[in-house]
Amino acid sequence: MSLIFRWLGAAGVELKVGTQVLVLDPFFTRPSLIQMLLPLQSQPSLVIKKLPRCDYILVTHSHYDHLLDVPEVLRHTGAVAHGSSNTCRLLHSLGVPEDKVRLVQVGDRLSLGAFKVEVVEGQHSRIPFDWIFNGDLRAGLHPPLPVQDYRMDTCLGYCISVMGLRLLICAARPQSAEVFFAVAQEPTRYYQSMFKAVGPQVFIPIHWDNFIRPLSKPVRRFFRPGRLQLWQITRLAHQILPDVKVIIPDIFREYTLSG
Repeated sequence: MSLIFRWLGAAGVELKVGTQVLVLDPFFTRPSLIQMLLPLQSQPSLVIKKLPRCDYILVTHSHYDHLLDVPEVLRHTGAVAHGSSNTCRLLHSLGVPEDKVRLVQVGDRLSLGAFKVEVVEGQHSRIPFDWIFNGDLRAGLHPPLPVQDYRMDTCLGYCISVMGLRLLICAARPQSAEVFFAVAQEPTRYYQSMFKAVGPQVFIPIHWDNFIRPLSKPVRRFFRPGRLQLWQITRLAHQILPDVKVIIPDIFREYTLSG
């Protein structure tokens, strides 16, 4: 068997070993700026098409571009989701049964089939007006929810051991890993410190696309002023780790990961 990786767009990562599928932050609906003026609705047919099977979901945090489509994935796959307090409360308010949701926190260790998971502190870059999108949930949540109800309490990262590999995903602090996934919107100093300390053989930047652009259109880079472009992140990686393999993933393409 091999470890197969797919980038699902935004922060979405799918890992597959044989028939077992673990997914992080699946998000496909991608409402436009105009659609975000109204309560958000997942698109079931699109979610089913893009992610037909799943056993386990790990959620890094509860912003809409990480959580909106998770209830629909749970409904059609029977998977179980793991995440923070806000993540669990939002999923319950969106109609997900309690037995399909697991509360996790930094330091927890999970055994999910072939996947051994350590929950670590996550990395989330500063966003304008973050007080609108972060903090406690309001009382009386009823679906559908507006974008500002998808509030983040804490950001989680994950270190996943599978098939003899360690994969570090969206982590705030380094630990040794063969494969390192990181959001491509972080300050330069984050990549400098993480590349040196993690020492990955493979680096995969994610969440670099314009996620308000529908999947029916070609993927385009989302660029934040003052942040590195993909080619600059690649160059920095090779300056610090000359032998590292950098994969700029094509959306939904399958890649085999090996040590």
